[in-house]
Amino acid sequence: MKKLVGSLVLSLFVLPVYATDSADEKCNHIVDLDKQMQCLADYLDSLPRPRFSDRALKQNEVVVKDALNKITRLNGKYFEWKSDNRKDIGVIAQEVETVFPELVIIDKKTQFKQVNYAGLIGVLIEAVKELKKENETLKQQLGLSY
Repeated sequence: MKKLVGSLVLSLFVLPVYATDSADEKCNHIVDLDKQMQCLADYLDSLPRPRFSDRALKQNEVVVKDALNKITRLNGKYFEWKSDNRKDIGVIAQEVETVFPELVIIDKKTQFKQVNYAGLIGVLIEAVKELKKENETLKQQLGLSY
C-alpha cells in the first residue's frame, strides 16, 4: 500500500512539475509498480536540486588557485544528444576530468561519465575574481579610474 501511495504522489504531484516528454515516455509504459517507482525515483534523482553547502559539513577548505588558467582549458560546446537529436550546450565530461577530476563521476548503471556542473561555479567565481584583479591592475597602469 505504501508503494502505491508513493507512486501516486510521485506521478500526480511531483513528476508533472518536472516532467519532460522523454521522462513521460520513459516511465509511463512500465506496468510493474516496483519498476515504475524505480524509474520515477531515478528520474527525480537526475533533476537539478539545491546542494548542501553549509560550512559545518566541510573541512580542509582551500581557495581554487589558478582558476582562470584551468577554466580556459575547458570548452563550452553546442551539441546534439544521440538519443533524440535534442540540441544542448555544455561541457564534455572527459575534458572536465583532465582539469577537475573531482567534478566527474561515473554512473554505476550506465558507466557514462557525469559532470557536477554546480561544482564548476566555485571555479568560475575564482576565475572572475582573477580577471577583475587583472583588469584593475591594467586600469591602474593606464591611469584610468572609474
